[in-house]
Amino acid sequence: MNRAFSILPVRHTPRVSLSAAEVATHIREHEAETLRAVDSVIHHPRSLARPMADWRPPSKQTPALFGAAPLMLTVTRHRVGPRTRARVRGFGETRDPAYLISVRVTDPRGRRVEPVIAEGWIRALVDESMVDTIHEISDGRTPTYLWLVDGHYRPVHSPASLFSGFAQAA
Repeated sequence: MNRAFSILPVRHTPRVSLSAAEVATHIREHEAETLRAVDSVIHHPRSLARPMADWRPPSKQTPALFGAAPLMLTVTRHRVGPRTRARVRGFGETRDPAYLISVRVTDPRGRRVEPVIAEGWIRALVDESMVDTIHEISDGRTPTYLWLVDGHYRPVHSPASLFSGFAQAA
């Protein structure tokens, strides 16, 4: 059988039939080394945002999963100031946040990120019982996930309104 091949690149976005929670479970079971590497980047002093023009946040490329392309996870950590701590306390959280973790998920080829795979990687980084601490900001192509952590890097609950201006700042 003859097949016609096009010279134009085919834009294929895989449709993943799994939920983000199922993808996270798969990642925890089969990609533990990559998860440890991303967690190490989150804790590393280099991930702490710096006010220098030449500073670039560290990144880690993930392996390809479920027919989707490998992704790039870019990690930035910001110190939390007293006003944010007060807002979080006012929200009902008993622990003080120390850092804001921001993970931008991109496709290194510039294509749209498969949302279920991106969310699966982020869910795999955080204990399942704390997934509700993660906030997503998306421009339709590259989602950014944000969450606050205490001094021991345990997620802290926070209001979504805290991140309403983050999309414009990023």
